[in-house]
Amino acid sequence: MHTDLEGLSAEAVRLSAILEKGVAALRQAAVDYAEAEHEYRERQAMAYLETEHGTVAEREAQVYAVVGDWRRRRDLADGQKLAALEAVRSRRAQLSALQTLIAAHRAEAELAR
Repeated sequence: MHTDLEGLSAEAVRLSAILEKGVAALRQAAVDYAEAEHEYRERQAMAYLETEHGTVAEREAQVYAVVGDWRRRRDLADGQKLAALEAVRSRRAQLSALQTLIAAHRAEAELAR
């Protein structure tokens, strides 16, 4: 890691660019999740309406047999969204730490004047 002010500033710019990409990825992951959730709930509702016989447990099993793949897609989209959120949080923390180091360098330079 760079310890001079110029190197720290360059690293901050690099992390900011990565953070911007991460925010864009998070935004898309949220849209993908919302679409997957909608599709799953819609198909689940239709499957419930199409089941006519059996106990509650049997009807739920019939519904799951129909919508299981859609639920898996929804769950995967949720996982992607959570992973993107954690990546953004991690980059924010890295950038914050770097900003602290830059501020310390500037304060040290002010004292040296």
